[in-house]
Amino acid sequence: MSSRLNSDRNLRSAKEHFDLSVLSSIDQFEVSELSRRESRNRETHLPPLSTFRWWARRTGAVNEAILEAAKSVFGSGRLNVLDPFAGGGTIPLVALKAGHRVYAQDLNPWATTGLRRMLDLPSAEKLRRAHQDLYDLASPLLKRAYETNLEDGSKGSLLHTFRVAVGKCEECGSIQRQFPYSLLTLQYRKERLAPEAILACRAGHVFFGTQDSFQRCPTCDLEVDPGALYTPRRITTCSNCGHAERLSVRASHKGWAWEIVLVERGNGKVREFALPTRSEVKQSERGWDFKTDLGKIPLGRETGVLLNHGFKDWSDLYPTRQASVTESLLALAPQVTGDESVLESLSLAVIGTTEFAGHLCRWDRFYLKCNDATAGHRFNFSTFVPELNVWGAGLVGRGTVTRRIRSMERASKWLDSEIPKRASLRFNFSMDSSTIEQPDVQVITGDSAHLTGAMNGSFDLILTDPPYHDDVQYGELSEFFRAWAGLDTGNLEGEAVTNQKTGVNVEDGEYSRTLTRIFKECRRKLRPSGRLIFSYANHDTSAWIELFSALQRSGFHAISCLLLHSENETDFKKRGINSCNEDLILELSPRKQGRPGVVLGVIEDNEFLAQIASLFVCVGRLEGHWEQEALETLKSVQR
Repeated sequence: MSSRLNSDRNLRSAKEHFDLSVLSSIDQFEVSELSRRESRNRETHLPPLSTFRWWARRTGAVNEAILEAAKSVFGSGRLNVLDPFAGGGTIPLVALKAGHRVYAQDLNPWATTGLRRMLDLPSAEKLRRAHQDLYDLASPLLKRAYETNLEDGSKGSLLHTFRVAVGKCEECGSIQRQFPYSLLTLQYRKERLAPEAILACRAGHVFFGTQDSFQRCPTCDLEVDPGALYTPRRITTCSNCGHAERLSVRASHKGWAWEIVLVERGNGKVREFALPTRSEVKQSERGWDFKTDLGKIPLGRETGVLLNHGFKDWSDLYPTRQASVTESLLALAPQVTGDESVLESLSLAVIGTTEFAGHLCRWDRFYLKCNDATAGHRFNFSTFVPELNVWGAGLVGRGTVTRRIRSMERASKWLDSEIPKRASLRFNFSMDSSTIEQPDVQVITGDSAHLTGAMNGSFDLILTDPPYHDDVQYGELSEFFRAWAGLDTGNLEGEAVTNQKTGVNVEDGEYSRTLTRIFKECRRKLRPSGRLIFSYANHDTSAWIELFSALQRSGFHAISCLLLHSENETDFKKRGINSCNEDLILELSPRKQGRPGVVLGVIEDNEFLAQIASLFVCVGRLEGHWEQEALETLKSVQR
């Protein structure tokens, strides 16, 4: 087995496989650089991706290069392309851009709902008019929710309303504000180098000061270090008696609540932070009715942090005003238009704002913006949280309805300019493909072990981006979106991830068996000369072993693999950790090959992935008890 893991044996000339390998004609360094640039601002390169939230999208640059290379191999201008893990929709989007016919399927209804809307956006003009019409209908509601006066007396709007968690000390019973740190926010973005800031002392008093020196709280005279952390590792210490306890414990006591402590106002020209007036507190908390039942939060790997900190229902994530305004906008949208595509786009824009949940989002105190509730592919939890103005004040504020509609307008214009003959595209969104003869686009919701709407032997290329073992729990992260959208919620039966909390695919070999069912179905859909190409990244050696085992049992044979850049390594959630910023792109054939696969390009700088690659090229030829030996070899490389 050790000989199979020897990369020298498998490093053959790319020219030797030129007539077989799609990947062999890809310039590793050029495509990686394009991918690196795109990953730093994906919505600019592919504006339609901003239509709906998804948690892991590989770059268009990599997939565009693969599609272009595939055309030369298959000798066809238009390919039939299948993506059985469609997710965020990058692959269907770039495949349409390249003029190919696309079949996209995903188990998650939030993914397919967003994808079909993304690919079939109405015109920018229709979106603009609908946005204005919805605003006209909603104006009385929005005025009641957000109209206020600035400090100079002029009219303005509430941009953000900030709350702090309030809880009772288990030891002495005193009620305290649970600020996470002393520096709540700068008053101006970090790059302006201005010292003005808003601070909180350990006793919970909020005051205006500076970030560049120790200060005295004007209320209680406590000294405040602007760099102090008050709840390190989610442990809070009582300022009255000194008792320390976990925030999760304090959140379980009676009296846990959220209190408004700060607001940000604006009028299009001026933005200001201020302590809330009595009228603003009353405006935020009284007279709001919310009727929608979003359901219970289930126990899961990611949802556990919510349950541990006092949240029980999905509606608990939202201040009543935010939930009520969202609910009202969704109810008003059908009065705006009878055009189904416009209505769905409006509704998607409103539902999209719910990712900025006002009891969960973190405030970026240095760049003065919200971080969404699932930033970093995890549910956030903070005790100092911003509630956004759902509609938005002009283009101020992240994730508002107005910003989302404007993004859709840009996306629609991009689609008009980049998708060949967009106006004449034929879509099918049901399992019954017979309703439309040879549709250009099919988007199907369902388990990819059953690609019911796709004909056997009909695809040139399966190009996809499957879930990476247990890296991202798409089902859990999407559940609040699904609840707002009226889609099926709960566990997604057949999801190709592992989840220790829910027990999905945790039994020995179960993840591999799930992948095997899907890959066998994929093989049935491929033409004999077709290709399965997908990216994969994981630090877990067992994930790779289970993946290769599934491919082997499904009857696939390795052709080649290539290492390409995939992620923005400068992103805040990637810095300072051992994150996967490179993907192995794996290419396989549904029929037996006369020789092992080939490792393409440069990979020696990453010893772990070099060993993975040398194992992959043997897929289709692996024999005996290869799994255990390979696992031991790979683990030795990681030590």
